[in-house]
Amino acid sequence: MTLGPPDPDPLLQALDTAQQALAGAQTPAEVRARAASAFAFLGPDLSVQWTVAAHVPAGASGQDQLALGGGGAEPAWAAQPFRQGQDEEAAALVIQRPGGPWTDRERTQLRAAALVVGRALDRATLAERLAAERAALAAFAGFSEQALRSTDVAALAQRAVAVLRATLGPVSAAYLVPQGRLWRASVLSGGVPEALAAQLRAGLPLRGTSVEAALGGQDVLFVPHWAGPAVAGVHTFRALALYPMHQGGAAAGLLAMGTARADDWTERERSVFRAVGRSLALALDRALHETGLREENAALQAQARALEAFAQLSADLGAQDQRLALIRRAQEVILSLMPRGFAAYYEQAGSRWQLRSQVGQVRSPAFQAALDAGLPPEAQSLQLPWDSGEPYYQAAYDPQADGLDLLDAPGALASLPLQVGEERLGVFTVGQFEAQPWTGGERTLLLAVTQSLTLALGRARSVQQLQQSALDLERSNEALQAANEELEAFAYSVSHDLRAPVRHIAGFADLLSRALDDDTRAQPKVARALQVIADAAAQMNALIDAMLNLSRAGRQELRLSEVALDPLVRSVLTELQPEVQGREVRFEVGPLPTVYADPALLRQVLANLLGNAVKYTARCEHAHIEVWAQSTPRTWTISVRDNGVGFDPRYAHKLFGVFQRLHRAEDFGGSGVGLANVRRILQRHGGSWAAEGRPGEGATFSFTLPRPAN
Repeated sequence: MTLGPPDPDPLLQALDTAQQALAGAQTPAEVRARAASAFAFLGPDLSVQWTVAAHVPAGASGQDQLALGGGGAEPAWAAQPFRQGQDEEAAALVIQRPGGPWTDRERTQLRAAALVVGRALDRATLAERLAAERAALAAFAGFSEQALRSTDVAALAQRAVAVLRATLGPVSAAYLVPQGRLWRASVLSGGVPEALAAQLRAGLPLRGTSVEAALGGQDVLFVPHWAGPAVAGVHTFRALALYPMHQGGAAAGLLAMGTARADDWTERERSVFRAVGRSLALALDRALHETGLREENAALQAQARALEAFAQLSADLGAQDQRLALIRRAQEVILSLMPRGFAAYYEQAGSRWQLRSQVGQVRSPAFQAALDAGLPPEAQSLQLPWDSGEPYYQAAYDPQADGLDLLDAPGALASLPLQVGEERLGVFTVGQFEAQPWTGGERTLLLAVTQSLTLALGRARSVQQLQQSALDLERSNEALQAANEELEAFAYSVSHDLRAPVRHIAGFADLLSRALDDDTRAQPKVARALQVIADAAAQMNALIDAMLNLSRAGRQELRLSEVALDPLVRSVLTELQPEVQGREVRFEVGPLPTVYADPALLRQVLANLLGNAVKYTARCEHAHIEVWAQSTPRTWTISVRDNGVGFDPRYAHKLFGVFQRLHRAEDFGGSGVGLANVRRILQRHGGSWAAEGRPGEGATFSFTLPRPAN
């Protein structure tokens, strides 16, 4: 007995047939077109067609499950509904075959094939929606980018309407602009019924509470369950959305969108409409702002050109005696912008207002004669701005208020006070032949010119005062330098000339001591008198040496070079060793830099400061003297600190003066010139000096030296 191949599994056969039939179907239309081949396993007499779910054969449940029926006298049928979207009517696949009812095997196969068709249809529908969503997002992104760059409102409105249609599907959209009392559609989307489109293009009055609220408000308005008046022959919208565009508080445009598919907007539809409207509104604002800026820029350029000549002249003219030239130039600038008029400048002189400068001719000889003669002190056009310090604008000039009985007078007059610092100079007036209000631009121009004139006049006065001050300072410096040179020469001469008398005193005192017999020399009073003469001569010699050193410090030529401070300090300390013999003195020297100075003079500075530190720690059982340096970007600071007797900080400013001492000479010796010499040397190096201390707590003396620029 020969056995044939086993029958294939009916379920697998149905799945395989359906999958092969639908392989490669990319769109819902392709899936529907190939659906008949998915049921080919049921034989050639099969009829497969698509219909809406409402039209399935009687007896179908209408649910999403496969419905089966028929057989016998009527064809066997199967109906499978497929829902493709929330807003779309469900479609149904109806399969019919003549003959008996469906077998159990066929029922299983039908369900399997219907499942494959449903999944293929879902995939194709989802892919189609994703592609549409990507296209809509790309369109929206392109619109947003264009809105950021473009100020062409018409083109942006056209793009906005297109984006709404591409993103939200079959909605109607328009951009309306006001035209008198009507609103006319400048942009209309597709899908708007022709009758409505014609009326929108011609212009419609927008009435109704919702619409008026939207036009008067500043935010988007969504109107669900729209019940507005319908245009004849046009289906009424079920929901409406309005986004007003405002300019200066008034509605300048309106983005509108309507739908007949639902009574309300979804959150996604609201978000998209808001975003598109906001981008369009921002673009409109930017366009209006740029237009305003262009207009303002043109006005500013015109003013700048007119003021350029005056600005240049005000920079060139500086002396006080050129004041009237500056004022006349300002008058010329004003009349270059207001040619139908004249400019006059007045100052108080005696009991009248005198005309000092005029540009442009008045039309009336009588009025010109009155100006030349001067106005009375109570002339309102001049006295009011003079007293108040504020401009006075007259749209219609009243000559009688100025004490003039004239028929032919200027139509409008502006009067602005001129004041430099606390000094009032005069009144700057501009007249126009026709009576008219002074506009904001004209007032701004007049203020700008008079303010520039005031600055120029103040600068001229400042320059003159500065020049005089510089001249006085130069003379004072020359006199001071001459006095210093004479003083130094005198100090040097006196110090040098005093040496001989002091030497004679000391010599004759020594001869007198030798000439006395031993008994007389041994008497206490005689011995003390001789010692006082010798000590005074020695002190006088020390003062003479100090004065000579101070004089040389101011006269000696600076020989600047790099000086390593560390070896210089240690050399000075070596010289001071005899003075610290038998004392406990600890010197602490920190890292010291190389500075730029005169080595010999800098050595005198350190010798004075370190010598003072040794001297004023003489009473300390454990003396401690420190030397260190600090750096800043522009200077070196060198400090010397000791733990000696210190000083009263209230008198620190006296330390660096000649013969200034804060301690008694009996307690601590010295000439009182050392720190004055330090100050003179540091002054010539461009440095500074300072001292800090307290009684019994020691003192710190510091000085700075500038660092070389390179």
